[in-house]
Amino acid sequence: MSQSHIILVRHGEASAAWSAHPDPGLSELGSEQAAEAGKSLIDKISSYSLLSSPKKRAIETMEMMIKEKRCSFQLDSRFIEIPSDNINVDAKRDWLIKIFTTQIKELPEAVKEWRNNLIGWLNEVEGNVIVTTHFMVINTLVSYIVSNNKISYFHPDYASRTEIFLKNGEMTKLILGDDKKTVINL
Repeated sequence: MSQSHIILVRHGEASAAWSAHPDPGLSELGSEQAAEAGKSLIDKISSYSLLSSPKKRAIETMEMMIKEKRCSFQLDSRFIEIPSDNINVDAKRDWLIKIFTTQIKELPEAVKEWRNNLIGWLNEVEGNVIVTTHFMVINTLVSYIVSNNKISYFHPDYASRTEIFLKNGEMTKLILGDDKKTVINL
């Protein structure tokens, strides 16, 4: 019998918009948000596997969260934000809005592949894990486990935590992160 507790932490507020900088770090507020998230997870940090998206704001979020415990973490490219490198900067906002409401079967192939990699990880994960990641990653995983036909499900706030409890590969409990109508910095 296997059990897993997965905590998905959305990165803190970024210092620059998604369309203005390819890999911004955290803003001052984002660093404060990440430190607060770490305080709320302090009892779990040293006993959970720690993973982060390779994007700077996710790495900095993890670094702020583990600062007091001085634990190590691994970068995992499966948790990177939704692939949009081939989208013109001026069109990214409209593209993302469209993706948010598109049925899964109609998603672009690169997005389907990215989604499938995340689902593959979820289906193979063992043990307890904390992941610092992005808005669309969290949405993709939650949307999958609740059998939603779109990639989107809710609006996790900066540095919020979404918790997934699995037993023998089946979800037993889901706790959504703070659902704020936050602006996605484009």
